[in-house]
Amino acid sequence: MSLIFSPDSLFGARSTQRNISSHLLGIVVTALVSMALIAVGLVTYTLSRQRDFAEAEMSVTARALSVALDQQLLVTRAALESIGAAVTEGGDPEQLRRIARTVQAMHPNWSAVSLRDAGGTTLFSTAVPYGAPAPEPTDVSTQIAEVIGSGHPQVTGLMYDPVSNTPVAAVLVPVQARDGRRFALVAEVAASKWEDLLRNQQIPAGWVAGIVDRTGIVIARTRASEQYVGRPVRDWMREAIQSAPEGRAEGPALEGEILSLAFSRSTVSGWTVTFAAPAAFFQEPLRRSLWTSMAICGLALGAASLLVLHYARRLSRSVVGLARMADAMQTPGATLPPPPPADMEELTSVYDSMRQATDQLRKAEEQRMTSMRELQHRVKNDLQAIMALLALESRQSRSDETQRILKELEGRIEALRLVHSRLYEAKLIGRIELGGYLRELCGNSVALYGRGHAAGIRFEAAVGEVHVDHDTAVSLGLIANEFITNSAKHAFPGRAGTISLDLAVPEPGKVRLRLSDDGVGLPPNRTRSSGMRLISMLAGQVGATPDWGAEAGTSLRLSFRVEEERAAA
Repeated sequence: MSLIFSPDSLFGARSTQRNISSHLLGIVVTALVSMALIAVGLVTYTLSRQRDFAEAEMSVTARALSVALDQQLLVTRAALESIGAAVTEGGDPEQLRRIARTVQAMHPNWSAVSLRDAGGTTLFSTAVPYGAPAPEPTDVSTQIAEVIGSGHPQVTGLMYDPVSNTPVAAVLVPVQARDGRRFALVAEVAASKWEDLLRNQQIPAGWVAGIVDRTGIVIARTRASEQYVGRPVRDWMREAIQSAPEGRAEGPALEGEILSLAFSRSTVSGWTVTFAAPAAFFQEPLRRSLWTSMAICGLALGAASLLVLHYARRLSRSVVGLARMADAMQTPGATLPPPPPADMEELTSVYDSMRQATDQLRKAEEQRMTSMRELQHRVKNDLQAIMALLALESRQSRSDETQRILKELEGRIEALRLVHSRLYEAKLIGRIELGGYLRELCGNSVALYGRGHAAGIRFEAAVGEVHVDHDTAVSLGLIANEFITNSAKHAFPGRAGTISLDLAVPEPGKVRLRLSDDGVGLPPNRTRSSGMRLISMLAGQVGATPDWGAEAGTSLRLSFRVEEERAAA
């Protein structure tokens, strides 16, 4: 027997294949995406912590540089105070100048040391011999007045020495002579001293350290100092260092490069030490790590997706094969499809179980079919024997009424016998092809009754192929026999006639049956006859209502419904 799969089963198999693949892929993708997000989150968190640690270390370095700067300034101030002690003891200006030169020699970065009074007059300067006209001094008159007035040392911002035309910063210390006069010792320290301080810290390449005075002017810088010393810093840096004694900020450097900055303010001078790294130093590792993580996760996701799709297709083919087997098992006696490619023990076990169950079902079906066919054959033979007995009794009877009754019974039993004969020959157990059955039954009935008709009765049939169950076939067969019996007895008095059968399927699931003759028509006094009552009862059993017609003979129309998949071939 050939195996035919329904469209629904094949569509269901294809849907199963899509669902298995998509569901497995969705599970794996969800898991991998979650893992990827966790990995990216961990990488981001780790690098962020590393950046925070690096920035904290930058702040520590900036604070350490600020402390080192304070120590340098305190050394300078202490040296000036040692000179101031000589002034207090009352030495003459020339002797004080020699002492100042001796101290200056121990500080190579000092440009000059001078002693000035509150009016700004220079008593001596180490920049020129004693008694020589003093050069134009740096303008620190305001700071001198503040130092003398307050009695506290002070450090100026960046200035330019008018003699050497180099950037310097002045350290001022107040002194008081024996006679009560007050002066200020001024040491002009070259900015190179602070650059040396910064360069000795071994700043990493690309990083930059600097010192900014209270007004935002660059005093020293480890990178491009000759270009930027004496220039103001950018506004974002000035706002940051003026807003707090220490902290962090980010913005463009003087060269335009984005810097991540840590700063700390000197408590001695009020200057701010800055320590900055390129922002890319922190961002690039994060960016690179994120791209690397995403690339690895993408490759892992792609590889896992391909692997899942590969095994999902294999699993889908196995499931589709099992679905086809299950579909084949619905058809008794159908040949099983070849086993699906199952690499999994569970699917192989399911296939073996289905195959064993199919073999058992096939054997049971074959036994049932054999028993049913044997039963139908015996019933058919028994009915044929009954018909033979009725025919014998009819020939032996001398009563016309008895012969008529026996002949009607013979026709009705013929309808039953023919049903069982068709059931015995049918490929579908319990199903009868209605068109062929009615055509044979009506032909036999017309032949049976036509033998006693002097002019003869002709039979015409136009039938389609319709499959119905046993009960429907019996009811319609008895209706057809009853109609032909009545037509043969009453429709053609003394003349020939024609009885017609028309069976059609106007739409799926709906059957239309029409029996007609071209006789004298239906007389009014027969509308309530026993034959018509029998036809009405049998029609009700198939869900139809008799529709009688009396134009140009007698016609009977029946419309009823059957199962759509069995209605028409």
